[in-house]
Amino acid sequence: MKRRDFLKGALASYLTLMAASEEVFAKTASLSGGNAKGVVFIAADGWPMGVAKGTMEFVERRFKEVSHISNLLRDKETRIFLQDTSSLSSVVTDSAPASVAWGTGSKTVNRTLATLPDGRKLTTIIELAKAKGMSCGVVTTTRLTHATPAAWYSHNSNRDDEDNIAMDILNLKLDVAMGGGDRHFNAEKRKDGVDLYSKFSSAGYNILKSKSDLFATKVDDRPILGVFNSSHISYFVDRVNDQKLNENEPNLPEMTAVALEKLSRNSKGFVLQIEAGRIDHACHANDAYGAMMDCYEMDKTIAVVLEFIRKNPNVILILASDHGNSGFGINGTGPEYNDATEALFNYNNKASFEYMIKKMKNQDLKTVKDIFETYTMQKITDEEAESIYKKLVEKRTVISNDIWYEPDATMGEILRKSNYEAEKGEKLKKPATVRRGNVGFTSTNHTAEYQLALVYGVKSYKGKLPNLIQNTDLYQVMCDHLGLNYKNPVMTAYGSMKFARAISNEEWLKHLELHIS
Repeated sequence: MKRRDFLKGALASYLTLMAASEEVFAKTASLSGGNAKGVVFIAADGWPMGVAKGTMEFVERRFKEVSHISNLLRDKETRIFLQDTSSLSSVVTDSAPASVAWGTGSKTVNRTLATLPDGRKLTTIIELAKAKGMSCGVVTTTRLTHATPAAWYSHNSNRDDEDNIAMDILNLKLDVAMGGGDRHFNAEKRKDGVDLYSKFSSAGYNILKSKSDLFATKVDDRPILGVFNSSHISYFVDRVNDQKLNENEPNLPEMTAVALEKLSRNSKGFVLQIEAGRIDHACHANDAYGAMMDCYEMDKTIAVVLEFIRKNPNVILILASDHGNSGFGINGTGPEYNDATEALFNYNNKASFEYMIKKMKNQDLKTVKDIFETYTMQKITDEEAESIYKKLVEKRTVISNDIWYEPDATMGEILRKSNYEAEKGEKLKKPATVRRGNVGFTSTNHTAEYQLALVYGVKSYKGKLPNLIQNTDLYQVMCDHLGLNYKNPVMTAYGSMKFARAISNEEWLKHLELHIS
């Protein structure tokens, strides 16, 4: 099967959500002759274990498919670690220093890319690999200029300086860069009016701007720049249910297949970072189903990579979460928790909160209620609809309990509601008078619990890491596999304190808006 046919098959699987994906993704074997050597690093951004558990339940029990995450966890060849993800500035990291830790072996402060607080630049795994003649790329469902991919190719001390960060892709001459972020390349949208597309084209890049471009592209010696949305790639649940989005925006497995085909042509080796970035955004929004469905897309992407590794045994896979997010928890519900499974499967939204909120803007209360009920398939009360409406229109002067994203958090709380009435003797009646979902959130912020990391492939891998590691240790795993020997400078949390910069609430709010919008 040709790559184009493989990609069409992958799309068909996504549209049905129930197709037997094994046969589709097995065709990735045709992408290589089996001699590729490299590292594939899948960054599961803001990926709490609750999201992983919920997704595996949906995949295996509702969709009746194989969960490739589950298979990785069960495989005796997989090394499984817990990571401490603290940054130099906080026990709770943001994505920038977390990705810097992976890519350089050094910790830095929040909101900083590949740079120590004192201004010293850190050499990234991609820079080291490029210096040895290897091919390197990033593929993401966020903007290409977002923190996780950018931390491996940019040294900007401010992750929000995305117009300038976009130039660093060209400066480093990445071989593959695919994701969203047109607003940082397009002359009509950039603040300085510079047309970065023309600069990339002049440098020999093959510019892709749609799914049809991706399907039609011929992988050759030209580097690839694929930019498929003005901001982030749309949530997976939206691409599945909105035909226009599905036609225009490629999915993560499709981009991954093309990236692997391109990078694996280099006999000296390759490094590919793949980011499932919108899991994080959905958790920030307290959108339980959105998070699980973007994790489902990542599960499909893992299938592509595993089949590639099966035919290319000198390729190693690292799958890691950079931080927790919002305390995503699947709660027991009902007497003896007997309603918990049913409640989890009550999540069946036809759109993300982001998609719904865009439709709710400037609408009246009745329309807001209709939109919510239509896309969540849950009946709500007039009072609940009014609580959403108020959060849409109010000017907030107080942030309580670290709930920054509204009406998102209110919508998430409504979708988890349950009511049980007591009979005589305080025995609970069944069924519940109200029984929706059961995923609860503690905030809309990142969290500090240990995070999962998996290392798979190359059976000769004999790393002696302990089961509890620092996120910086994964840098050494990549260096060892690629034969790279470089130690970046490090700072302590105490030593970085004198370089700390205070941030105003106004600046923080602007950052949060930029982060997921």
